[in-house]
Amino acid sequence: MKILMYMILAVFLLSIAVTPLVEVFLAGRDKILLSSTLHNSFRAAREASYSYMAMRDIDAVADKEVFLKCFADTFAASYGMDCKNPEANPLKFVSPDGAFNDFDVFVDFQNDYGDGGAVLTTVTVTAESEYKFRTVYMRMISYGDTNPYLLRSSTTYTMRVTN
Repeated sequence: MKILMYMILAVFLLSIAVTPLVEVFLAGRDKILLSSTLHNSFRAAREASYSYMAMRDIDAVADKEVFLKCFADTFAASYGMDCKNPEANPLKFVSPDGAFNDFDVFVDFQNDYGDGGAVLTTVTVTAESEYKFRTVYMRMISYGDTNPYLLRSSTTYTMRVTN
């Protein structure tokens, strides 16, 4: 009987020790998912937002409203979320089923001149959300209403037209 109690205690302590490691792996998976979603959303929005009249002169000029709309549609479809206002900056995404916390996506456009006088558009995309714990133990010991763990990803892309 004593061995059975030790085994139950060992299983309980092992589950408490392994839970934070599982949460670290799940947080890493969410970070990779966010990074790839940003990249795929940017690629879709880039192709949709190029101004074809400017492309004749090898200028990479993007229509910001079309870019934000296409980016919002792709990002929302990837996570199964709804975008409150796809023309606003920052974009706010809400999860209807509660699988993720709300995301805020900031998009910053910068136009510069590159080599040869062509216009280059640099787009900085930053997405952030409070991390939602997945395991039961971590939800129990979390900080209540305020969560200090921020799921954040920021990338900078340069839009250019090659001849």
